[in-house]
Amino acid sequence: MTPYHGAFYSMRDWPSASSLILVALFLLLVPVKAALGAGSPPVIDAGPNKVLAFPARDLTLFGHATDPENDPLRVAWTMTSGPAAVTFSAPWALATTVTFATTGTYTFQLTVSDATSVVTSSVTVAVNPASSQTAFYVDPTYVGTGIGTAAAPWRSFVDGNPNYAAQWNAINGALASNDVIVYFSARNAGSDTPEEIVGTVSVRRTDTSTHRLTLDGMSKYNTNDSAPSWLDYAGASKMRIRGNRSNGNPVYFSLGWYDRDPFYQAWNGGQGGKFDYVTMRGFEVTGVSGRVTWGGSYSVLEYIWSHDVTDEGAAVQFAAAVTDYPNCVDMGRSHDITVRNIVVERVRGEALYMAGTYLLTQFGGCPSYGNTHSDILIENNTIRYPGQNGGEGDGIDLKAGLMNVTVRGNVVQNSSGGTAHGLVAEGVFSGRTNYLFEGNRLFNGNGSGISLTGQNGTVVRNNIIYGMGAAGIRSAAMGSFGCIDVAAYNNTIYNNGTGIAISSTNTIKVNNNLVVGNGSGGSSSGSTNIASDYNLWAPSKATWSEGTHSLIRQSTSGVMVNPDGANFQLTSDSPAIDVGVDLSFTGFDSAFDGLPRPQGMAWDIGAYEFGSTPSSPTNFRLSGGSRLRHPHVVYRPS
Repeated sequence: MTPYHGAFYSMRDWPSASSLILVALFLLLVPVKAALGAGSPPVIDAGPNKVLAFPARDLTLFGHATDPENDPLRVAWTMTSGPAAVTFSAPWALATTVTFATTGTYTFQLTVSDATSVVTSSVTVAVNPASSQTAFYVDPTYVGTGIGTAAAPWRSFVDGNPNYAAQWNAINGALASNDVIVYFSARNAGSDTPEEIVGTVSVRRTDTSTHRLTLDGMSKYNTNDSAPSWLDYAGASKMRIRGNRSNGNPVYFSLGWYDRDPFYQAWNGGQGGKFDYVTMRGFEVTGVSGRVTWGGSYSVLEYIWSHDVTDEGAAVQFAAAVTDYPNCVDMGRSHDITVRNIVVERVRGEALYMAGTYLLTQFGGCPSYGNTHSDILIENNTIRYPGQNGGEGDGIDLKAGLMNVTVRGNVVQNSSGGTAHGLVAEGVFSGRTNYLFEGNRLFNGNGSGISLTGQNGTVVRNNIIYGMGAAGIRSAAMGSFGCIDVAAYNNTIYNNGTGIAISSTNTIKVNNNLVVGNGSGGSSSGSTNIASDYNLWAPSKATWSEGTHSLIRQSTSGVMVNPDGANFQLTSDSPAIDVGVDLSFTGFDSAFDGLPRPQGMAWDIGAYEFGSTPSSPTNFRLSGGSRLRHPHVVYRPS
């Protein structure tokens, strides 16, 4: 028995689930040797107490856990008290989204086991009604004189409008004593089409309190442009911000703020503009300079649709921690950063770029600065055709020094431009990366599906990677920064240039992977301690030594239902069924689509268990900046 099915994106009810039940189930996992006191217990914390205000419904919990012996850890989040049921996106992982339906005070418990000890830590979340915030309103088609109230909304909110200073003075004054939300009308009064602002909506937060500032372009709309009346909105339209250069000045972004613009550096004392406790949600961003840029701790970017951007750089970019070598000016480390449920398509440059620094000085890196941002969740985002309009086309680009990063449930399609990767991660200068890449679908790009350098303690599991020009999964070095302690579990890797490519890597575990129909199985160079077994290779295996439980087949047929049609389910007589190894001790026990493992006598090889429901890219709705979300795991209070 396991403490939870850990079902990826599955809906599973736990009637009267409590922390006592969870701990008891954890204890059933502890082997008899635990009584002998082997090893030291993990050190954990559930993070600081948090506040969420509606209309936002999602909040990220970032837990932390380290083990003195680096033993694999099993993790579980449960709700121990609260007024109503909540859902978790991933209760088996340290970083998880919690979705709320009811206001009130909730307590969550993080439970961690290293197979010899069970340790717990708790965190409290206060969920407040929308009315708890000070509200301002923006409607560009209002016909009266705006003062920011519901009855007289601001007509313009872009940089340089005549009321700009007064608007931000009012917002910052309110933030000193309360949370603030700025509602932008999501649709026109007379038709369900987006309202539009042409220009740059720039955040100018000067208040330094812990009160949250939310810019919301999706939750309300004005029903009457002459006599305003605002209603809640749940449709597909979002306030559209169209970036341009009509004012004759350089425009680096359309929504957010930018740390390297000389204007902003001068305005902010020469330092990068990092603003904490800011949420930007529910905007459509497009146009010549239709980028989203931001930086700061406790920041949230969600339900954004960025598309058809034709200039400037990465479409969605988080600010660096330090300026480029040799100046290396400290612009501030950030933590608790969430990017979820955004859509980025047909843009110039990378789709999502999480800046920190670079590993090597020749690229502008500042190794002496050390590691950069931490506690980052990138979840349930859809990326299509990054780099189509020029520039580098990586789907998700994680720069150097980032720590405690989770990339889960994302779709990255057609990364283009040079050797663009679906997901590229540069790793850290010292310590453990603690990266988790799970449940992602990456396909039809020029480079590798997942490209890793400088890793130390990274897990890649339950991903589907196909049609990439280079490797499905690649681990390598950049300069002297190679990879250490990497794990690749239960991935399906099909029709790529290479299946798995390993170089300059010390200690990597390769188990339960389905590596079929690639140009070559894989290669290794300059690497040590490759532990590879229980994989299925066809038509050829990788060049390293493979364990005795792996299967090497010349034929690629009969393994999956229709891989050329992106259906990677196992056939009823697939040789991948019931021949994998149980990896539940590493912290997961479910398939790509949430089906618990095993369904038969043993784990299956690949991202799916036999009996899984197909999940192809056609199941994702991309219009209007939204997409079909994976269902979550439901927990109810005791």
